[in-house]
Parts: sequence; structure tokens; C-alpha cells
Amino acid sequence: MSWPARLLTLGLLVAVLVSAFGVIQVTYQTRVQFAQLESLRLEGQRLEEEWGRLLLEESAFSSPARVERLVREELGMSEPEPEQMRWLNRSERQIQTD
Repeated sequence: MSWPARLLTLGLLVAVLVSAFGVIQVTYQTRVQFAQLESLRLEGQRLEEEWGRLLLEESAFSSPARVERLVREELGMSEPEPEQMRWLNRSERQIQTD
């Protein structure tokens, strides 16, 4: 085998090895990124489930019946009696703000 043929063979061998290492590197990066994608997908699913639970909890805590019960029991508030109410018409409101 002549010297240029050996050089060509060596060059092709180097090119094949570089190409093989490139394929290995790309395959490894693809697997790592796929694992990260799956991890993020699971995290997103967990966050969506938590969001749903929080929405249910918010609706339970803000129900009018619960709010009224807490106002009556914990704050000791009640509705005013009719004689404690005073209805204002527009002219009275203007006089009070002046």
C-alpha cells in the first residue's frame, strides 16, 4: 500500500471515529434532555393537580355560608335591626359630604 493510500485510509478512519463519537454524544444529550422533559412534565402535572386542589379549597373557604358562620361566631357580628338602619336619599348624601 502506497503512502497516499495509507494517509487516505488513516484520514477516513479518523473521520469515522469522530463521526461515531459525535453520534454517541448526540445520543447521550438526547437521552439527558428526554429525562429532563419527562421530569418537567411530571412536575407540571403535579402543579396542575395542586392548582385544582387550591381552587377547591378557595371555593370551600369563600362560600357564603362559611363566611357568615365565621362572622357570627368568631367576630360576633350580626345583621343590624331595622331601627338601626338609615336610608339616605341623594340630597342627604350631598349634604353630609359637603
